[in-house]
Amino acid sequence: MRRFAREYIEKYPSVRKINEAITGSRRMGSEKTVSNYINGISRFVMYLGFSDPETALTAMLECKVDAGAKVDSFIDYALDKMERSHKSVRLYVYGVKKWLDLNGVKVDWAKIELPTATEITEEDRAPTKEELKKLLNHATRCRDRFVVLGDSSSGLRIGTFLSLKVGDIDLNYPDVARLTVERKRGRKFSNKGRAAGRFFCTFISPEAKAALQEYLAERENAGEIITPESPLVTNYTYKGSFIGIAAFEKVWARLLKKAGLNEKANYFYVLHVHTLRKYFRSNCIGVDASYRERWMGHQGLYLDMSYFKAEEHLHLAEYRKAVPHLSVYAVPTEEKKLRSQMLLDFARLQGYEPNQLRKLEEVLARAKDPDEAITEFRKLKDDAEGIRTREIQKQQPKNIIVKGDTELLKKLEDGYSLVQSLDDDKFLMKL
Repeated sequence: MRRFAREYIEKYPSVRKINEAITGSRRMGSEKTVSNYINGISRFVMYLGFSDPETALTAMLECKVDAGAKVDSFIDYALDKMERSHKSVRLYVYGVKKWLDLNGVKVDWAKIELPTATEITEEDRAPTKEELKKLLNHATRCRDRFVVLGDSSSGLRIGTFLSLKVGDIDLNYPDVARLTVERKRGRKFSNKGRAAGRFFCTFISPEAKAALQEYLAERENAGEIITPESPLVTNYTYKGSFIGIAAFEKVWARLLKKAGLNEKANYFYVLHVHTLRKYFRSNCIGVDASYRERWMGHQGLYLDMSYFKAEEHLHLAEYRKAVPHLSVYAVPTEEKKLRSQMLLDFARLQGYEPNQLRKLEEVLARAKDPDEAITEFRKLKDDAEGIRTREIQKQQPKNIIVKGDTELLKKLEDGYSLVQSLDDDKFLMKL
């Protein structure tokens, strides 16, 4: 939460009610929402000409100020004089409405026309790989490199990404790493009934994983004791404190300026920090859209971990398709490595024996591409099965006597042929 918002909450009881209402157990809303609302309240109070919200509130409660008329004129003032966007002014009014409603000021909101939500004054776009390389080249901190690579390859909202703990990431994969996002206060989740779920999962690319490992090592070398409850991304002090969105936006602005990418559309940068999420969406090439939307937290959220585990191999297979496109620094052998890993994962799911998996790894290592490896491995597997069949046949007697139709049919399936029928439902057979 921004400092001015915290100060308002501490100093003014009428504003404190907003924080309690939004972030309390009933709504579990975002502190960012509280900050946005308080920003609107402070601007409205200044417009009224009062020094603090409590005095302004008293004047409206005593009908010395017509609250409805002032809100209506404030909208035009914010749009025309302050030159704020329609979206910003709507947020201002939402904050003022919440403040007035919670403190007993009656306003006929039906008579107040809000700015349209369709007006767009800002333009943004997804950064290119070359632009991300420029940013990374100017990022002197391991933390900043990890956030750029991690957020652009996970598709998470920046606020959600910065709120993760070390325990939310699983590094026990040969290439990628998995992020688990639980339903918590301040995180945006689908609210459509049971589909909302309790968590969803996404992944980060191999280069983002390497950046994270470098960042964690740097923190440990600086004396920080890292536990599963430690922030995944910290401030600069190495004391295990989370970094907020506002603080990282300042870091991002400095990176844009150093890289010469700080062009503004109007009020915001064209490449603001949230465009990393746009980069992810536009570079999930060849991926089933339903998986992409799940990783971004849009839909298909899971109810429990056991359900996700049943589908994990499918998620990995889909995500690995996108890794070459999401990676900023791609290498020629990356796709081969990823496809090889997909084959190994599939083989494990099919119940291959350890010695078969080792043989497959050897074949993949020397093959020029995975398709060639598949052909060679199938040949090896067919040869091995042929040898096993011949060994079984050698161990079996060539002439046997079986009893009953069931045994007869079984031996016929094993390759025996009937020589003649004997008494007492017996049969002479040969191999």
